[in-house]
Amino acid sequence: MKNANAYPNRWKKGKPIQRPKQHVTVKSIFGVIVPLVLFSIIVSIIGYRTFSNALLNQYAEGAFLTAQTAAELVDADRMDEYAASNGTTPEYLEVLNQMDHLCNTSGSTFIYVILPDRSDYKHITFIFSTIDHDSPYSIYDFGYVRETTNDEYREKYKALYDLEADRELLIRDKGNIETDSHITAMIGLKGSDGQVKAILCVQRQMAVLTAERNTFLNKVALALIALMLLVIVGQALYLHRVLLRPLNLITEEAARFSEENTAADHKLRESIRNKDEIGALAESIDRMEEQIEDYITDITQITADRERISTELSLATRIQAAFIPHLFPPFPDRPEFSLYATMDPAKEVGGDFYDFFLIDQDHLGLIMADVSGKGIPAALFMMASKIILQSCAMLGQGPAAILTKTNEAVCSNNQEQMFVTVWLGILEISTGKLKAANAGHEYPVIREPGGSFALLKDRHGLVIGGMSGVRYREYELQLKPGSKIFLYTDGVPEANNDANELFGADRMLAALNEDPEAAPEEILGNVRRAVNGFVQDAEQFDDLTMLCLEYKGPKEEKPVKELTVDATVENIAAVTAFVEEELYAIDCPMKARMQLSVAIDEIMANIAQYAYDAGPGPLTVRFAFDEETRTVRLTFVDKGMPYNPLEKEDPNVKLSADDRPIGGLGIFLVKKTMDAMAYEYKFSQNVLTIEKKLS
Repeated sequence: MKNANAYPNRWKKGKPIQRPKQHVTVKSIFGVIVPLVLFSIIVSIIGYRTFSNALLNQYAEGAFLTAQTAAELVDADRMDEYAASNGTTPEYLEVLNQMDHLCNTSGSTFIYVILPDRSDYKHITFIFSTIDHDSPYSIYDFGYVRETTNDEYREKYKALYDLEADRELLIRDKGNIETDSHITAMIGLKGSDGQVKAILCVQRQMAVLTAERNTFLNKVALALIALMLLVIVGQALYLHRVLLRPLNLITEEAARFSEENTAADHKLRESIRNKDEIGALAESIDRMEEQIEDYITDITQITADRERISTELSLATRIQAAFIPHLFPPFPDRPEFSLYATMDPAKEVGGDFYDFFLIDQDHLGLIMADVSGKGIPAALFMMASKIILQSCAMLGQGPAAILTKTNEAVCSNNQEQMFVTVWLGILEISTGKLKAANAGHEYPVIREPGGSFALLKDRHGLVIGGMSGVRYREYELQLKPGSKIFLYTDGVPEANNDANELFGADRMLAALNEDPEAAPEEILGNVRRAVNGFVQDAEQFDDLTMLCLEYKGPKEEKPVKELTVDATVENIAAVTAFVEEELYAIDCPMKARMQLSVAIDEIMANIAQYAYDAGPGPLTVRFAFDEETRTVRLTFVDKGMPYNPLEKEDPNVKLSADDRPIGGLGIFLVKKTMDAMAYEYKFSQNVLTIEKKLS
């Protein structure tokens, strides 16, 4: 820790390398000023436009008010007389004087009345013309004719004459303007017939408006400058107190500690009393100095701990390997199928796992799963998930129910929010029917006899542990003798090489179809060699787990005869006749036939009474005979509510009929007359089996 070369880019001989200063104060002030300036500019523009529009509207309304007042001075019906008066008649002069007085008292620059040439509105003739006596402009003489200023004027003249508008406003503040920027308010002078006889115009200069605009901009600029100066000074003083001084103390202490490597006697927290991140930083540096002193001593202990952890990881690897089925062939006495599986964790221990187990003599459970994460946490979660899955599967329910129960169990205590993807299948060995459900796992790969391996894009449910209350759906496949199923985790298709290319599903299928007739162990070997050849020297990124099962078909046994009827008392005779026909065929003694007949009567009556709530349901009776042991086996299967008649306590036959509770005597009689009696509830069915030896 006392070697200065530990920080080659920052320190030299215990001294910090000097770099150009970039003061935090300047950066902070700049960060405040720039947004403030932008904000002020935006506000100024908005305020300027709003102010200008409001002032302009006020100017315009004042001009139109003046125009309305002036219009009352002029008799529009006498416009022809005014035009012919040559500007000398008393009536004309009286109107002109009143208009001149209005012009000089209303703040208007011009008030005039014109007659446009209505053929094309390109010329106008002045009839009345007044001017503000203080303005520098000249008045238009009576009868003066001039060209219309532009097309905009012509359009507005025409609109007034055509009665398309009662008033028009022109704003001239751009281009070449004879009388500077101004507004002109125009109204039509209508005669008694409602037609426009002439146009009265009021012109007001925009000098006042411009002056008000400039005043507004000056005030905004002064306020902005004053605000920026205030922010700069206030920010500098504030930053020096709460930021720069504490940072300087922290920098000096960091430089001292880099040279001495000893905790300071005078703690930074005693000088820096900020209750913010700076204070927290000072307190952290104080703690860091104290902790680094203990670091060298701890390093020795850490080294020893690493050796211990390495030993424990090795043990964990062996425990995990022993926890997963690893002896092959796993069921040498079952010729109906063969399977092989491998798991190569990316780390010492992994989160992938596979499992297979016999639920009973006719059902094989298959599991392929992948836990989120890697290492010991994933391995622990993997083992817990495996135990829960297998425990739920042994209850005899279907794949969807197993995943649902497993998900509820995992979600009930999943504080680390881990999850596991699962493909689960249950193979009925005698028929080749495979029921499966998928909880967010990879697609399985199926091969029909004589065909090629292909992905089965089954429906995915949510991962186990993702959310409680999820219900999963299952589907059914029919495996034929020679069918194969290949299960895997995402470590196979997502294996990548040095170029970060993925192995992919296509390469995986090509490896499977290299020799699709091969045994499961050889098929997995082909896939592993293809992955190794693709990955080469790249580091293994994920666990690589595979399982392959080949279904070879059921054992050759005598077929079990069965009859399916409604579970009613009326069908007892039909079932009894079905069984007696088979008993006659095997030359069953009379006593055994009578005992079996009584058993059928009692069992069917019990099922008819307790199995179904809403009307009768199906009941299947299977007859089997083992010639070697001369044993008759009857199996009763119904889909009613779970009910185990063997759990009912045997009645006390020593009591009299009056003292003994009703019920239970029939099942008790069956127990006593049969050589074996068993019950189980699996795959949502009640299964009751009785056996009678014909000695």
